[in-house]
Amino acid sequence: MNLVYLSPHFPSHYSQFVEDLARYGVRVFGISDLPDEALDCKVKKSLTGHYRVSCLDSHEEVLRACGFFAQHFGPIDRVESHLEPWIELEAEIRQRFQVAGMKPDDLQFMKRKSKMKDVFIRAGVPVAKGVLVKDLDQCLSFINRSYPVFIKPDIGVGADDTYTINNEDDLRHFFSIKKSYDYFMEEYVKGDIESFDGLTDKNGNIVFCTSHVFSNDIHNVVKKNENVWYYSVRKIPADLESYGRSVVKAAGIKEKFFHIEFFRLADGSIKALEINMRPPGGLTTHMFNFACDIDVYDWWASIMADQKPERDFKRIYHCAFVGRKHDRSYVYSHDDLYRRWGNKIAHSQPMNPIEYRVMGHWGYLPRSRDEAEIRQIINEMVMEA
Repeated sequence: MNLVYLSPHFPSHYSQFVEDLARYGVRVFGISDLPDEALDCKVKKSLTGHYRVSCLDSHEEVLRACGFFAQHFGPIDRVESHLEPWIELEAEIRQRFQVAGMKPDDLQFMKRKSKMKDVFIRAGVPVAKGVLVKDLDQCLSFINRSYPVFIKPDIGVGADDTYTINNEDDLRHFFSIKKSYDYFMEEYVKGDIESFDGLTDKNGNIVFCTSHVFSNDIHNVVKKNENVWYYSVRKIPADLESYGRSVVKAAGIKEKFFHIEFFRLADGSIKALEINMRPPGGLTTHMFNFACDIDVYDWWASIMADQKPERDFKRIYHCAFVGRKHDRSYVYSHDDLYRRWGNKIAHSQPMNPIEYRVMGHWGYLPRSRDEAEIRQIINEMVMEA
């Protein structure tokens, strides 16, 4: 099998996907913006070939790299990156080189939030009402004096260029500064974010799944400069799992990780938020492993290689990610935390600079069988002096 992997070096822990693919006999061809000598030695050893481009945003250069590999090593069988910015590029490569998997037309629901809502409706999942923004009168008619509403780019990732509209003045201001591209407006939903996360095999069967409870959404974390934390649950709420499985099926997610977010409202009901065909960000793939004592890097690689190892799992622990930002003082220092909870901290590390605004400067992965204890650990880690 010939598999093209975009950005095999970043984030650094995703290099384990590449290493495990090679261990299963897959020929992995990496495309990155680094010279060979800058690659980690384990990554370099795992790659059958490496092609350097000036920038992975350059579709023309990446497609040329794929053409080089196809010409010299044979047809490309799969392409992957596990990263949001390259999902469309993956689809473009598949279409150009007749590779199995989702093509650009299949990804409209991923690209446009307005189309994503259609998938939730098709899956029978409750979702916030929304509409593409056209003009002021249309927006006022949609709002019907029921503020607030939320406006975001129809195509976009993260918290950039998003707006909470609390009154007509806010709406008029938005129209005075908005860009020329499409925006999507939806009713403002207030609730706790819960996710349904996992991995599917080549037939779309879910081979691993879990759920996380989040401290806040990315929009608020960035706007308020908060520390972020979230943790996995040992028992997925029945309604969340049912809705999550329906969305995976409706979206046709195959041989991919998925990350689907929902709002849990004050009355206990659920409304869908968004679908991502990738692992949750940050160190969450490590959290999968620490929570269940498994190796999802190996599991995904075995699916790509059409191998069938045992994939049984149990959610043994609650595993949390806790990010701390260095622009504030904490009650407990890093050393204090290890003295108090060292036997519960499975891993910690500095985060990548591009993640600072959301994930913080340093990330901790504590785990515990007891939910009350994991919440206590989280509280102590983010407690400010």
